[in-house]
Amino acid sequence: MTPLVLFDSLVLSKASNEDFYTTTEIIAEQTGNSYKVVSNRVRQYRSKLEAIAPLTWHFESSASNHGRAKRKVYHLNKQQALSFVPLLENTEQVVNFTFALAEAFVNREKELQARKIARAVEKPKGVTLHQAISEWVHYPRHGNTWHIIIRSLLATTVTGLTKKQIQARDTDWRKEKTLLDLLNSEEMERYKMLESIVIPMIEAGSDYNPIKAAIKSTMTTKKPDISPDKRL
Repeated sequence: MTPLVLFDSLVLSKASNEDFYTTTEIIAEQTGNSYKVVSNRVRQYRSKLEAIAPLTWHFESSASNHGRAKRKVYHLNKQQALSFVPLLENTEQVVNFTFALAEAFVNREKELQARKIARAVEKPKGVTLHQAISEWVHYPRHGNTWHIIIRSLLATTVTGLTKKQIQARDTDWRKEKTLLDLLNSEEMERYKMLESIVIPMIEAGSDYNPIKAAIKSTMTTKKPDISPDKRL
């Protein structure tokens, strides 16, 4: 099921509540209106919506003309969406969707805050892990690559996904982002727990394979969920 509220980036240093939005496609589907009706209503009230915030959109293939036609899908932020939806026909379905949409925005905001807190708490420990790896007796074998190897191992273990699948949570992936920026709050908690196991093993001089075996046996890997929620 498509989430009611989406967002394009999971980069915690850049994310804000204003990054959350719903679309005219979601509104049409959830209110029982045609996409054309919803889009026309957005255009009708465009000036009022843009008085709240700039109106953004993307193009996607439509079912007409064998998928060769493109249609404009508008993005509405929280204030725009909650102001716009009641302008549709006031059916019970529209009313129910309005309340569900408001709740979805609130839940997204809570999740973002939880992620920011978890990421902030992890950072000091991340320095300790960085130092432990840099001083590791096996460090010369791969040098700085060990930092990537160890962090990728922890991230893939707590998510049950491959590195590429974690990165696919955000289609705007760039090199300066880290896998940790794409973990949710529950995954970050598991990640920190694994850090507390890895650091002492590194300091004790353990090689990589025993470390890998230890965290795999400690953590019951969750079932992979690779549904496109970069929009979390």
